Amino acid sequence: MRGGCVGADEIRSQGFSLNELFRDVTYEIDYYQRDYTWGEEEVRTLLRDLCDSFRTWSADSAYLRRPHTAPQYFLGPFVYHEPSKNRRYLVDGQQRFVTLHLLFLQLRLWAQDAGDPQTVDQLNRVITIDGQHFCVGITDHDPVLLAISEGRKYETGAGDSLSRRNLWARSQQMESQLVEELDAEKLRHFTEWLLKRVVMVGIRAAGADHGYRMFETMNDRGARLTAVDLLKSHLLSNVGSGEDQLNTQWHEMVRELSTDREDAQAASRFIKAYLLARCAREGHDDDRRQIAINLNVWVRQNATHLGLVPERPDNFLRFVQDLLKSARLYRPILAASRTLKKAGDRLEAVLYNERNGLGAQSVAVLAAIDPDDQPTDAKDKGRLVAAYIDRWYALRILQDLPVQSADADALVHATLVPLLRGCHTVVDVASVLGDLVQQDGDPIREAVTLGLRGNNAHQIRYLLARATAYVEEACQRPPDVLAYLDRDQFHIEHLWANHHHRVADHIPDPVVFRSRRSQLGGLGLLRGRENSSINDLPFHDKAGLYARSNVLLGVIAPAYDRRNPVLRDFIKTHQLDKFLRSFGPTETMTSVVETRQQLYLRLFEHIWKPEHLGLPASEPTPSGGYSQPTAHPRRAAPRRRPASGRRTDVARMVDAQVLKAGTRIVLNYRSTDHWATIDANGGIVLAVTGGTPYGRVDEAGAVARGTKTCQGMNEWHIEDENGVRVSLRTVRDHAVASGVL
Repeated sequence: MRGGCVGADEIRSQGFSLNELFRDVTYEIDYYQRDYTWGEEEVRTLLRDLCDSFRTWSADSAYLRRPHTAPQYFLGPFVYHEPSKNRRYLVDGQQRFVTLHLLFLQLRLWAQDAGDPQTVDQLNRVITIDGQHFCVGITDHDPVLLAISEGRKYETGAGDSLSRRNLWARSQQMESQLVEELDAEKLRHFTEWLLKRVVMVGIRAAGADHGYRMFETMNDRGARLTAVDLLKSHLLSNVGSGEDQLNTQWHEMVRELSTDREDAQAASRFIKAYLLARCAREGHDDDRRQIAINLNVWVRQNATHLGLVPERPDNFLRFVQDLLKSARLYRPILAASRTLKKAGDRLEAVLYNERNGLGAQSVAVLAAIDPDDQPTDAKDKGRLVAAYIDRWYALRILQDLPVQSADADALVHATLVPLLRGCHTVVDVASVLGDLVQQDGDPIREAVTLGLRGNNAHQIRYLLARATAYVEEACQRPPDVLAYLDRDQFHIEHLWANHHHRVADHIPDPVVFRSRRSQLGGLGLLRGRENSSINDLPFHDKAGLYARSNVLLGVIAPAYDRRNPVLRDFIKTHQLDKFLRSFGPTETMTSVVETRQQLYLRLFEHIWKPEHLGLPASEPTPSGGYSQPTAHPRRAAPRRRPASGRRTDVARMVDAQVLKAGTRIVLNYRSTDHWATIDANGGIVLAVTGGTPYGRVDEAGAVARGTKTCQGMNEWHIEDENGVRVSLRTVRDHAVASGVL
């Protein structure tokens, strides 16, 4: 795929698959390049887009049979110069190249754990050029890449560059997200698709000097008009009088939204969210897709729907004014999404949602805010919406249900936006969300065995962080919830080290031990340096050392509360005397874990109690500080069908009645059978543990086997009346072949 550009001898372009791009080539950077700076959002978006595209591709059986006929996924252009064969310098594209290289490393670790030598070999060829030197040859990165490659932790130090720190953080993020996004069974297909069907177009400069001039041109000589610029031009050219004043206000809006100089996309994200919240048609998925791709084109193509026709300049004026007023009202919400505000601001849920990848909250907030709202009312609406979404997220975790961005998108666009558009006052918003809360039931107390699993470390950390901060604040100690959420500062501490023999007398089954050890009740948050020093000690030896930690861990130490009257008052007020306590040397692992599991669940009930969040169970009254309900009718909250929301193959087979709820399945590992039951939502309940189901067969299999990964669809089997075992993968493939799935 070659094409001549300006001066065929100087600039040339070529299309590469990732397999071609990284194989037998070393990429370096020149002195003028910046550090590796991609953050959580950029990496999350790239991985999500790749995994979503792969799922679409893999859902078509024709593409699976003939992969070379599948559409290619275009990952954008890059610019380079090539001083010698197989050695290239990146002029533009470093962030994507480094991120892709990290992805290859994580996929290889996964393939090694899965015992898939073919996939390992494919990835070896794009990770190094000779088995030793990395294809992305940035010397500063090598210590981190080597640690990742060897599957060991990289200890960041004071002298580490921003790139090194960020590489390690993004690698850890990738590890968690990949397990969330992909089943182990899909690893080989995903790797093949990634290497062969994902393409980039390289633009080759004639040499280093030419490359530098191109770099300057791209970075210092102005930028092309963006979709936001084009939209502004279109709207303001049709408003009639007052164009100059509106133009000034538009520039002010962009400046205020882009408070972070690096956040050049802030205005674009806001306008997209505004269009989705207030203008997109309900049930029109194509509206959402088009707005996300090119908001300017969507506005032009839907002029009649929006009332933006040339003969009505007043409509253009009103549209622009509403957009500008909404931006001004949204500013406190945007600021809260970037930093934790003072406690009295009560917008902390906005930041939590942003940190949890629930960026779709902006659409729901803007659906609730009316352009003519008073600033205090707009802030109250935003607080209520963010609090509801935060509670939804916590409840989904506690029920072991999916909490990926796609699930939040479905909540926002299918449920919240249609309801919130019909609200006018703060009381309307509170009432609508209160109606939704009533449909949630009381799932918190049911999470009696929930804990740390292969793909939920981020979510479990969040629950632990909120509980830890809640108790610290109640005990008049300054909580640092952002530090608790930082995996480098605080580690998830297992109260019991991974030594089954220490408790084998009362927990003889190793599967039960592994499951119980990772339950919430067996976990806490501990500073990294403290965790490193006491990690392998027996539980009762650790207990006294916890006294110097946060209250939730410290209370385990004997007599911790004797000199702490504030803690005693907290325990009494919340009726936690049986749960928030120390444990004597005779108490068993089972007793401690079950007691502390109940402690966490009771704390979660307080933290996410609807009334504490301003989400009443019934119509709020003026005494609550809200205005009286208006006479405008509002849409009733839809009755939501109880559904798991799981998108796994097992859940699909249960929905299609290929498998029945209650079906028993078995996994044989090292001559031992491990049994489980499939529940009505496609969850997997291990027979020896019971309780909260595992969301995926991979996770249940990994716990049963005591390994990091498991290809669950291959290893779990159903057994017929004759004792013949058939893998879940075979059952699924037969259902697909017969047209049932």
